[in-house]
Amino acid sequence: MDTLTIIFLMGLLGSVHCLGMCGGVVGLLTSALPEDLRSNSKQASLYHLNYNTGRILSYILMGALFGLAGELLSGMLKMSILDHILRVFSGVLMILVGLYIANWYAGIQVLEKIGAKLWAKLQPISRKFLPVTSLKNAFLVGLFWGGIPCGLVYSALSFAALSGSAIQGGLIMLAFGLGTLPSLLLMAGFSSTLSQAIKKPMVRRFSGALIIILGVWALLTPVKSLVSDRQYLHQSIQFPQPTDLDYLV
Repeated sequence: MDTLTIIFLMGLLGSVHCLGMCGGVVGLLTSALPEDLRSNSKQASLYHLNYNTGRILSYILMGALFGLAGELLSGMLKMSILDHILRVFSGVLMILVGLYIANWYAGIQVLEKIGAKLWAKLQPISRKFLPVTSLKNAFLVGLFWGGIPCGLVYSALSFAALSGSAIQGGLIMLAFGLGTLPSLLLMAGFSSTLSQAIKKPMVRRFSGALIIILGVWALLTPVKSLVSDRQYLHQSIQFPQPTDLDYLV
């Protein structure tokens, strides 16, 4: 299973978390539309599509920046051992997201609190485009929506950084955004029904458990590489063998 598939599935399964966190956002964006647009389901759908197009574009831009940063860092350090360690970190981060979604452990909220400081600066700017009166405004609001602190997004960004490429980092975040898209579009029309569904413990536990499995899968490659590198290093060190003269001494 390649990285893009893993990240897409993480976005798709993590939609349970997205619906819980962004449910209020979707409701706010719906209420921000003029009454004549809200009553027209086709027009309202176009606005929500633009919201999410802006959101996904913001993910792509962040993924490209993180991928570029990873490329620059790997070029300066040139340390394969560091690459393995960072890949282990990404897998662990995904597992923490799964634990959070399943309501088993909320340690990932530490990262969300850090991201909240950036969101505090972006939120006042996003309000300048409210109320939403055009598709352009909806798109711009969506761009800022991508800055809402979310452990799921941060986990995907860690994989973008590890890609070591701005293009690959952008593709990784595109895959993630597309994974989250179906549920958020559905929520625009069936918010109350979906909100009730995600509150069921079984749904959250099942989704969280699957993300944990994906995290373990992502850990396999770097862990195997670390083990094989250690074995190779051990075998390459040749210790002098005792000779007959050594015994005489």
